[in-house]
Amino acid sequence: MAMAFIDRFDHRPGGHCSSTALRDLLRFYGHEYSEEMVFGLGAGLGFIYYHNPQMRPSVYVGGRAFMLEEQLADNLGFGMEVVSGLDPDEGWAAVKRLMDGGVPVMVRTDVYYLDYLRAKVHFSGHRVVLAGYDDEKGVAFVADNDRDAVQECSLASLSAARSSTWFPQPAGNAYHLFDVPARLAPLDEAIPRALELAAATNLNAAGDWAQATAGAAAGGVTAASGLEGLALLSSGMPRWPEVMDPESLTLVCRNIYVSAEKGGTGYGGNFRRMYGRFLIEAGDVLGDESLSSLGREFVRIGDLWSGMCLTFKELSADGAAAVEKASPMVVELYERERDALIELRAAARRLRDGT
Repeated sequence: MAMAFIDRFDHRPGGHCSSTALRDLLRFYGHEYSEEMVFGLGAGLGFIYYHNPQMRPSVYVGGRAFMLEEQLADNLGFGMEVVSGLDPDEGWAAVKRLMDGGVPVMVRTDVYYLDYLRAKVHFSGHRVVLAGYDDEKGVAFVADNDRDAVQECSLASLSAARSSTWFPQPAGNAYHLFDVPARLAPLDEAIPRALELAAATNLNAAGDWAQATAGAAAGGVTAASGLEGLALLSSGMPRWPEVMDPESLTLVCRNIYVSAEKGGTGYGGNFRRMYGRFLIEAGDVLGDESLSSLGREFVRIGDLWSGMCLTFKELSADGAAAVEKASPMVVELYERERDALIELRAAARRLRDGT
């Protein structure tokens, strides 16, 4: 078949690539959730701290759980398989067969190569949904959270994006296979499970990111997740002007602004405002005002993240000044997130036990 377009797939923009794609796909299969609910039910709240002196920029921070997609599938009770490690031709043939059968496909890409985005940096963890293709025009039809409507992307650009080996993980021509039943887990069961998982992984730093990067310190790399990662960011940041040259420090400042604020971080605030909105919605669903109140605290924490990120952006030309102003903010972030996560764990246990 030389062309396919899945008219029944309904795309809407969103704050984060994966939660937007998953929300759109669940709607395709007959299940309506807000993007915030998808993010929260996947226990999407997280933190990643990665410092590699050989990388430019040498520091990366992120605010979502590494296994969001898998956790959502487990919590709601639908099947999901990630197929990866294919060569470009095999990877394209596989998703093309699915689209020919009327199935939209979620794939992993590097934003730098997607021609409609015009991104200036590499990031190979960007999820989009392929809703069709046209061989004669040499394009694929791509649903991206950053765009209101489905975009045309050249097949050459898409191939490069899906084959990227840049940070944070090789795109590997990966795609997702879904098996979504007519009935999913009810929210009064799925919400408490998601809260408990988010609290546990962040408080215990037992997430898959930490496991995936175990042993990295042997190469001079520091990698940690959850509250432990935020503690390392807080303790390490004041020393950055001593261990980085001015140009490298400027790059780090700008990159933190992009990765924790400007990029697909739930409309800024390093996903904290998005998670807060989930908790507010979950409180409404369960009739639990204390959960909504905790959600408002996460929104405020997100505002603090935005303030810190804007400090890095505005003072990036003088990295030492940026670090001096931002360091107390990170200390406050650590303390506020620690307290909020402890409260989140207590709320999850209370809901689980029905007390």
